[in-house]
Amino acid sequence: MLESGTLKICNASAGSGKTFFLIKNYLYILFNSNDPKKFKTNLVLTFNKKSCDDIKNHILECIKDFSNQKIRNKYNIFYNFIIDNCQLTKDELYKRSKNIEKEIFSDFYTFSNSISTIDKFTYRIIRSFSPNLSLEMNSHNFLSKIVDNIIYKIKNSKKYYRNFIQFFIEEIKHGKNWNLRKEIYNIALIMINENHFFHMKKMKNFSKENLIQLKHIIRKRTKKFENLCKEQGNKFFNFLEKKSIPKNCFIYSDIPNFFIKFLMENIIINPFKKRIEINVKNKKIFSKNFIKENKKKTIKLIRYIISLYKETKYLYEKNISSYILDKFFLKSINLLSIVDEINKEFTLIKRENNILLKEELNQVLYERINHSLPKIYEKIGIQYKYYFIDEFQDISYMQWKNIEILIENSLSENGSAIVVGDPKQSIYRWRGGNSQQFFHLIYSYSTAYKKKLEILKYNFRSCKEIVKFNNSFYPFISKIFKCLIYKNLYKNAKQKIHHINDTGYVRLQLINAINRKKYRENIYKNVIIQIKKLLEKKYSFSDIAILVRTNEEGSYLSDKLIMNGINVNTSISFLIKNYFEIQIIINFLYFLKNPLDQEKRVSLILLLIKSNIIKVTKNYIHNFIKKIIHLPMEYFIKEIFFSLKKKKKNVINIFIENKLYNKSIYDISEYIIDFFDLLSKNNLIYIYTFLDFVYRFTRKIGNSIIDFLKYWEDNKDNIIISNNFKKSIRIMTIHKSKGLQFPVVILPFVDWNLYLNSEKIKWIDINPKLYMGINSLFLEIKSYYKNINSIREIYEKILSNTIFDNINLLYVATTRPTKQLIILSKIEKNQSYISYYIIEFLKYYNMWNSKKYNYSFQKKNY
Repeated sequence: MLESGTLKICNASAGSGKTFFLIKNYLYILFNSNDPKKFKTNLVLTFNKKSCDDIKNHILECIKDFSNQKIRNKYNIFYNFIIDNCQLTKDELYKRSKNIEKEIFSDFYTFSNSISTIDKFTYRIIRSFSPNLSLEMNSHNFLSKIVDNIIYKIKNSKKYYRNFIQFFIEEIKHGKNWNLRKEIYNIALIMINENHFFHMKKMKNFSKENLIQLKHIIRKRTKKFENLCKEQGNKFFNFLEKKSIPKNCFIYSDIPNFFIKFLMENIIINPFKKRIEINVKNKKIFSKNFIKENKKKTIKLIRYIISLYKETKYLYEKNISSYILDKFFLKSINLLSIVDEINKEFTLIKRENNILLKEELNQVLYERINHSLPKIYEKIGIQYKYYFIDEFQDISYMQWKNIEILIENSLSENGSAIVVGDPKQSIYRWRGGNSQQFFHLIYSYSTAYKKKLEILKYNFRSCKEIVKFNNSFYPFISKIFKCLIYKNLYKNAKQKIHHINDTGYVRLQLINAINRKKYRENIYKNVIIQIKKLLEKKYSFSDIAILVRTNEEGSYLSDKLIMNGINVNTSISFLIKNYFEIQIIINFLYFLKNPLDQEKRVSLILLLIKSNIIKVTKNYIHNFIKKIIHLPMEYFIKEIFFSLKKKKKNVINIFIENKLYNKSIYDISEYIIDFFDLLSKNNLIYIYTFLDFVYRFTRKIGNSIIDFLKYWEDNKDNIIISNNFKKSIRIMTIHKSKGLQFPVVILPFVDWNLYLNSEKIKWIDINPKLYMGINSLFLEIKSYYKNINSIREIYEKILSNTIFDNINLLYVATTRPTKQLIILSKIEKNQSYISYYIIEFLKYYNMWNSKKYNYSFQKKNY
C-alpha cells in the first residue's frame, strides 16, 4: 500500500504479478477518496505501449465491473482488496465506481494521458514548449539523408573532401575497411545514441584548429616515449655486443625477447611475464654452461642486466598508462575530425524540417531542465501527486533524471511513488537501459525522501516444474559472476510456487553435431518433433511460441516451417525483403535502372545461383561471371536465360527487344517473375504482397523505377505479410517476447556466447589537462584489452556486464511459458558458451549421462 512521502521500490521477478501490483495500488488511490476526479492526480509511466494499454484496459474494466456490480473472476481479488483496505461497503464501492467512471469518460483525454509510455510523456512535455516540432520516428531514413548529403558534398567540394579523406586514410591505416557510406552512417548513429550523449556533446564543441594542435602534441608525446623504449632496447643489445655475449647463452629467451619488444616499440601488451619476474628476482639469467665458462664476469653481467631491466620496468610503469591512452586517442581523434561536419548537416536538416528524432527526446528534455525548468514541469508537479513507474530496469539515465525531479517534488509534499522492476530482465543496455540505477535506488541513501523495498515472492505465471527448474538453474549459474551484486541477485532468485496443482513440464534436448549446418538441421528436426507431440496433446499452433536470440535464427526456422506447410506468425520471417524471390526482382530492377552497373550484375548472378534458379557448377562460377559480366544487355540476358533450369521462351524477346521500358513497374515485376519462374504455392503470399506494394506505389507516386527503388529502400523494413494469428505458431526474438507469456515456449539455439557484446564502444575518463580540456575518450571494445594492465579493469567490467546481459536474456526466455518449457541446446566443452553451463548444471544435480541427450524435469530430479 502507498505511504505518504515514501518511494516504494518493488523488486518483481518474472511472473510475480507486477501489473497486478501497480493496478492494485492505483485503484487504492482512486477508491480511498471521495473525490471521483482523483485519477487526475495519478501518473503511470511504462516502458512500452503494450504495457501501457494493458494497465489502462484493466483499470477501466475493473471500474466498469464495480459499477455494474458484476465482478469477473479475474477482478475479484481487486474487489476484495478495495473493500478491505478502503473500508467501504459494497454499496459505497458501487456508488464511487459509478462516479469515477462518469468522470473518466467525461475527461478521457486526461485519463489516457495519465497512463502513458515514458517517450510519449516526454514528447508531450517537449511539445508544450516547442508546439510546432514534429517527431521523426524513422531515424534510418533521416541518417541516410545526412549520409547522402555529405557524400554529395565530398564529391563536389574540395573543402569537404579534404576534411573527410584524411579520416578515412587513417581508418585504413588502422586496418578498417573502406566503406565511406557505412562509416559516416555509423558515426551519425553514435551521435544520436543516448549512451554517448554527454561525451559526443563535448566533441561537437571541439574546433578543428584545436584538434590539429592536440594531434601534434600527442604524436610528439608518444614518439618521445617510443624513443626512450627503443633506447633501452639498444642499451641491452649494445651491451651484449660490447661484452661479446652470445644471444643463446640465456637460461630462457625471455630476457632478449623482452628487450626486443622495447627495441621494436611493441609495448602496449604487458611485457612483464611471470617467469621473467621470478628469474630476475632469483638472479637466474644465464645458462649453467655459460656461467661455468665465465665464472669471473657473470656476477657483473647479471648485475648490469638486472639493473637495466629494473630501470626499463620503472620507465614503463611510469609512462605506459598515459602512452596507451595517447595511442588510443590518436585512433579516436579521427572521429573528432568529422563529427563537426556531420553535426552541421544534422542540425541543418532538422531545422529545415522542424523535426526531432525519437532518440533525442530524453536528451532535449534533460538539457532543457538543466538550463531552466519548463513551466510545464511546475504544472505537472501541481497536477500529479502519485507516481507509478513500470519496468524500471529498462529506464535510461536521462529518463530517470527527467522523472526523478517530479517524484522528489511529490514526495516532499506528502505524495507517494512506486517503481517496479527486475534487474534480471534488463536486456536493453544497447539502447540506454540501465539496471545499475535499480541497484542504486535500492542500496543508496536519500535525504530527499523515505524509501521502502518490497519483494514480490510468488510466481503467478508458470506451473510448478518450470518455477522449480528456474529456481535451481539460476542460483547455480550465479557462480559465474565475479560481481557480487550480480552474483547475489541470481543466487537469491528463487520464487515461491503459486500453481501448486498444475505440474507443468520442462524438457532439455541436447544436440551433438559435427558442424553448424548439421546442428541447425538437427535443431529444426527436433522443433518439428516437439510441435507434433504438442499437437497430439491437444495444444493448438497459437499456444506455441518459438523464441530466438537473432532474426537470422528466426528466419531459418520460419522458412523451414512454412515449406512444411505450417503457418507461422512472425515479423522476422514475414518481412518480404528476406525472401530470395523478392531480392531477385529488386536486383533485376536495379539492373534495368543501370544495365552497365557491374556490381549489380554480379549480385544478380550470385543470387540466381544461390537460389538454384540457374545451373552453374561450383568450380565454374568465377569463369561464368567473368564471361558475361561485360556483355551488352541483350547478350547478358541471353546468357542468363540459357543457364536457367526452367525456360519460358515466350518471355525472352520482351527483355531482348527492350519492350519493358514501355511497361509499368507492376508489369515489369510480373515479367521478371515469369522469366525466372519465381511463383510457386509456397511463396504466393509474399509475391502477391510485393505486387500489391508495387501497385500502391504506382497509384500514389508514379511509374519511375528510380523513385520506386528509393521508396523500396525507405520502406522495406516495414512490409510484413498479414497472417492469421489464431492458427499460427509464433516466432519472435527474446527481446520482443519480454512482457508476454505463452502456454508453451520452445527455445532453440540455446548456445550463444556469453561474451557476445552488444556494447561496441566504451567511454573512459582521461586527464583534461593532457588533452586540451577533453575529459573522456572512446574505445572500440577489443578482446586483447584484457592483456593491457592500464585498461584491464575497464575490460573486465565490460565483460561482467556482457555476461549479465546474456544470462538475463536466457532468464527472460525461460520465464515466458505457463505450462511447458522446451530447451534445445548443444553439447559444449567451451566455457564461453551458455550451453556449457547447462551441462554443468546437469552434472551438479547428478543427472548427466554422456550417452543421454534428453532430460525431463517433470519429476523431482533436483
